[in-house]
Amino acid sequence: MKKYTTLYLDLDNTLLDFYAAEKSAISSLLKLHNIPFGNAEISLYSDINRSYWEMFERGEIKKEQIFAGRFKTFLEAVRREGDPEKMASDYFGLLSEGSQLMEGATEILDYLKSRGYTLCATTNGVANTQFKRIKNSGLEPYFDYVFVSETTGRQKPEKEYFDYVIEHSPEKDRSKILIVGDSLSSDILGGINAGLDTCWFNPTGEKAKYPVTYQIKALSELKSIL
Repeated sequence: MKKYTTLYLDLDNTLLDFYAAEKSAISSLLKLHNIPFGNAEISLYSDINRSYWEMFERGEIKKEQIFAGRFKTFLEAVRREGDPEKMASDYFGLLSEGSQLMEGATEILDYLKSRGYTLCATTNGVANTQFKRIKNSGLEPYFDYVFVSETTGRQKPEKEYFDYVIEHSPEKDRSKILIVGDSLSSDILGGINAGLDTCWFNPTGEKAKYPVTYQIKALSELKSIL
């Protein structure tokens, strides 16, 4: 079995349940702004938000275009008046309270920590929001390092993002680093770009678009790899 010393662990929908946090935050936001909503509106926002982040990861838009832009698109889609900038500001505060965990997250982190791996949180997103969610979820003590795209100046899947992480953490041998994440476009493609091994967390059994080193459907399956 290949020996790794360091793990780059994605946060959203790998360790933290982003969809649960997003659903709670967007429900509260729409209520706050007097916009009628139900499951359809929540799903619509989620799809719009995902599309904006995917455009960002592909380098098609700048990060600052995401935040108000997604609410402008949402308001247009539901044919409602509103202030996208104010909605974006309110949403950050609500989302930062979302600390729901993915099933098995603390158990696998206990396992990995007990075996001496260096654990690095590697995530795209807004630094203040992500750091608060890590703290509120109880995951903060597990991580030796946290790298948020906003503070690194680069984002996944860019090679430069992972170059930055390697430069600012102990392990320099790329053959001893494993990326674990749920996103093909961010984590897996990022690992390929950076010459790192990858483990795709794929609970729904989707077909891989890129070559992955490992695939798991549950976080507990990492024990068979590490």
